[in-house]
Amino acid sequence: MFKKSKLPILKKLYLYSLDDIYILNILLLPLTLVYLIIYSLKKYLQTNNKTNSVPVVVVGNLTVGGTGKTSIVIWLCNYFSSRKYNVGVISGGYKTNRPYDLEIVNGTSLAENVGDEAILIREKTTSIVCKCKNRRLAYEYLVSKFDLDIVISDDGLTHFKLNRDLEIIISRENKPYGNSLVLPAGPLRQLPSSINKYENIIFNKLKSSSSRGFYYEISKIISCSNLKEINITDLNDKQIHLVTAIANPDFLIKNLEDLGINVLPHIYPDHHLLGIQDLTFNDDKGILMTEKDFVKCKKFNLKNAFYIPTKIVVDNDIKIMLNERISNLIKV
Repeated sequence: MFKKSKLPILKKLYLYSLDDIYILNILLLPLTLVYLIIYSLKKYLQTNNKTNSVPVVVVGNLTVGGTGKTSIVIWLCNYFSSRKYNVGVISGGYKTNRPYDLEIVNGTSLAENVGDEAILIREKTTSIVCKCKNRRLAYEYLVSKFDLDIVISDDGLTHFKLNRDLEIIISRENKPYGNSLVLPAGPLRQLPSSINKYENIIFNKLKSSSSRGFYYEISKIISCSNLKEINITDLNDKQIHLVTAIANPDFLIKNLEDLGINVLPHIYPDHHLLGIQDLTFNDDKGILMTEKDFVKCKKFNLKNAFYIPTKIVVDNDIKIMLNERISNLIKV
């Protein structure tokens, strides 16, 4: 059986954390220097300033771990589509069998071949979704085969071969840059000083927050067996197994606990292909997962299991920024 993520255990033992500085974080600092040298060389050798024939919007984050990039990509696709723009999406195929193979995602695509994120984007939008780790190759294919107004690159911030016309950086509101150390000693992919050069940083926040960004609306859950929708408040004061393979489940757990749900977490590494053994428990408690996890579990026809639909609410000033930037780009 696939072992669960080790990060929560290391954090509990005060050995390693992406949010704090423990002994392993300090010991890994020499490797940070190696990482930064490789990163700088990659950026220097691969940066492409060629003008794009179709505007490219890159959605990324400055840290490893989940910040809500795919949720924003889905929202962007639907927002642009509502304004009559034709949208294509590039998904990197992280942890797939052959990430460099180019594939247009359709109703028969498998998560192990295209990735859970690509399937979720395809199911939640009307956009053309292309899986390929070589984002420049994917871009050239999309613009040559489809009549597109905008191409969105999901998690493409450090893929320099594809130029970008607009960058949207997603950060979590609480400790947005973790312990402020660079990989592997911390979560940052770039030096902290680089943060200042990005114009459009938006936060994955709580509903009550005044920060510029978006929040998850968690009010309904959907049965995995019959797709019936019920109020999440039906789980109040109940114990339920939360099975998830997302990068940063702490925010989700906190939201659920704030709703009065007694969560029994089972955390797996990001993008882990959940098997039936990961969803089998010797009790009659229900199972809860994210929609991104559910796309990998449809074939199991689970009973007494539910998923949280991906739904976010985005601040109006972000919509205003998008309207101005995209209108100007498409005029060009």
